[in-house]
Amino acid sequence: MSKPKVMVALRDSVSVESLMVLASELAQGMGADLVALHVVEVPLLTPLDVMDESLDRHGHEVLAQAKHLAEEHSMTISTELMRAREADEAIVGVAGEKGVDLLVIGQRKPRAHALGEPVLGRVGRYAVHHAPCRVIIQIPAPDRK
Repeated sequence: MSKPKVMVALRDSVSVESLMVLASELAQGMGADLVALHVVEVPLLTPLDVMDESLDRHGHEVLAQAKHLAEEHSMTISTELMRAREADEAIVGVAGEKGVDLLVIGQRKPRAHALGEPVLGRVGRYAVHHAPCRVIIQIPAPDRK
């Protein structure tokens, strides 16, 4: 039986620390390998394989930050940067290809529904309905006033 895998999908440098702490703790508890993924959403008019390092620069920075945080938690991590038209489909696709057991994603402050319930964003909604594994969506705590 192969070792379980936890994959964390990282969007930006603001959420990397909280997502990496959560994913690292879950991976350690499961005795799992940890994978970090950043998807660069490429506009339709731009070829996916265009030679433009500026498209990937932010993603490389986010993944470097993730690698550093994993090392602080004594975790080894593999990182992957990919380009796609839609991040939601790419994340779920990679989770399936890699045989991921748990997918960790984050969401910026959720919009509130008319009934006051949080509404998931596009990536969270897609992952919940299509991921081939369990999904944890980390939603920031509401501001306390």
